[in-house]
Amino acid sequence: MEIYKPCKGQGIYYILGLLLVYVLLFTAGLFLVNTYILFSLLKIAFVVITAYQLYYILQYTTLKYGTDEKNLYIINFIKTIKIPYEEIEYYKVEEGNINGVKLSGLGNNNFALGKSVIKKIGTTNMYVTSNKNIIYLKVNEKNYAITPMDFKSFKSVLEKNNEVESDWTRNEEKHVSLHKDRGFILPLILSSIIIFILTLNPFILYLTDKLPSSMPLNFDSSFLPVDKGTGKQFAFNQMIYGVLNMAILFCMYYASHFYAKYDKKSAKKYMYISLLIAAAFLIIQIRILLTFK
Repeated sequence: MEIYKPCKGQGIYYILGLLLVYVLLFTAGLFLVNTYILFSLLKIAFVVITAYQLYYILQYTTLKYGTDEKNLYIINFIKTIKIPYEEIEYYKVEEGNINGVKLSGLGNNNFALGKSVIKKIGTTNMYVTSNKNIIYLKVNEKNYAITPMDFKSFKSVLEKNNEVESDWTRNEEKHVSLHKDRGFILPLILSSIIIFILTLNPFILYLTDKLPSSMPLNFDSSFLPVDKGTGKQFAFNQMIYGVLNMAILFCMYYASHFYAKYDKKSAKKYMYISLLIAAAFLIIQIRILLTFK
């Protein structure tokens, strides 16, 4: 296999800069916020976003391309994508700002990792480290974008295997139904159950006289009560959190359907965002009940 390094670009500095900004913002937030719920959500968001950034730093730094007699390869630390030459229908070369809308991953006008909707091409798997000599590949129903450093040599491999350089028209998007997809339905059902428990559990405890007459309503970042009220007020507070999570689930549901017409896999991530937030609120509620009930 012949290995091609990706074209050098400024993307890694952009990602590192973005990570630094997030670290500074979250650190400031953790010092400034003195409410337990916000403090807990900030910690969860910090872990998730940092892991997300580190994933793309590793992907960027380990990215390379390969060719052999029958296949083209896109290689990074987590997987190797094998593209048989016989499945490549067309390719095209473009330069300049990446003209697309990001669906997932990281990127700007000069680099892109993840998935983007590219003008006239459609949803594309982006493995692009520079905006110079971007090679777009149409492979059956999928599109890929790469930027090998040795562009001329890589292009000659495509020509040697009788690949055709041509524009192509993006296919009209079909109606996509997510309701039969387990990856969408499962987090939707779990989120709904968690929100149902989050909302009704305190009221059931209150109506069955299983809540103390005095319950904490607000906490500082160290989980020490700063405001107390009746069991009824506690139940009402928790109901508000339940309604908030219902609104988040509603927004994520429609965001999933909006993005599904571009990329079904990327669309499902929004349901997991709702699930993660709802689970965090339920864990906080359980901790309060176990500590003060």
